[in-house]
Amino acid sequence: MSTDWAAKVPNLPFEDTYIADSRISPFWAQVEAKSRSVRTEWLGPLTSTEKERLHGIDCAKIACQLFPEAYLDDLVVLTIMCEWSFLIDDRIGFDEYHSLEDLQNDISRFDRILETARVDIAEPGLEYTLAKCLQQIYPRQSDSWKKRTRQNFLDCILAMGIELDNRREGYVPGRQEYISMRRNTVALYLLLDISEFMLRIEISDRLYDSGEMCDLRESWVDIAAWVNDMASYHKEDAAGEVNLIHVVRAEKNLSLEAAFDEVAAMIESRVDDLIEAERSLKDSIAYRNSTAAERDAVDVMVQAARNGMGMYVRHHRESPRYASNGSGV
Repeated sequence: MSTDWAAKVPNLPFEDTYIADSRISPFWAQVEAKSRSVRTEWLGPLTSTEKERLHGIDCAKIACQLFPEAYLDDLVVLTIMCEWSFLIDDRIGFDEYHSLEDLQNDISRFDRILETARVDIAEPGLEYTLAKCLQQIYPRQSDSWKKRTRQNFLDCILAMGIELDNRREGYVPGRQEYISMRRNTVALYLLLDISEFMLRIEISDRLYDSGEMCDLRESWVDIAAWVNDMASYHKEDAAGEVNLIHVVRAEKNLSLEAAFDEVAAMIESRVDDLIEAERSLKDSIAYRNSTAAERDAVDVMVQAARNGMGMYVRHHRESPRYASNGSGV
């Protein structure tokens, strides 16, 4: 049985705003060309499998729509980081590791690169690509930013490993266990960190760590993750993976149609939480006691996140990677 996920996902308020006001960087064509050239230099030529996995994912367009006013070289770095993340996600998702120890070895190597922005062997590949991207990013960022970005990166990869272990064991986690894990695997915490680099701002530690900002980030992340789970259900089901649709079905013994309806209702509720979290942040002591520059950075981030969320949902509706016909594209 196939369910048209696109008809089930609620029409989100910032999606309409995005469609009406969407812009794209004037560097779009240049970003596409330069990122291909730089990616080949850093990563090497894509294999046929890698090309297939990136099918329908226009990372240059995504970067240029997310940050239409960003600098050309920053957009190139983001494009390559986006492609890198999809390739890592698919490497784990398609179970290319012989054991969890192999994955943990990769994680250890990535952690060393995150700490130093250096790689032991300077030859094209995933490790070299990560190091080269970080060498472009790190000089502009504070030690505090580097520390939390490194942690968010490791949390993401580790959670992907847990997903892989669950799949091998045939284990379907409970709802809250799954949601906690999915907040890391969706990689939006990392994207929010990278957004500070792209927007040339930095959220102060006081504001970043405030309860109100944490609530807001969790709302953003949950909406993104759950939309993705609806969009990729058929693809992941065919691959033997588990997402929120599976978790809800197993928990309540629901039909597929009813599970999609429940997750759609969860998304609508989370949008209400998001709007309330934005209000609470602006009313918080941490925000009101911040400097004008610190408040401006938060305001820029909130608006960029809203625009980005609208673009993210629209990307899922339009990309062949998430075709709604259940073909598993």
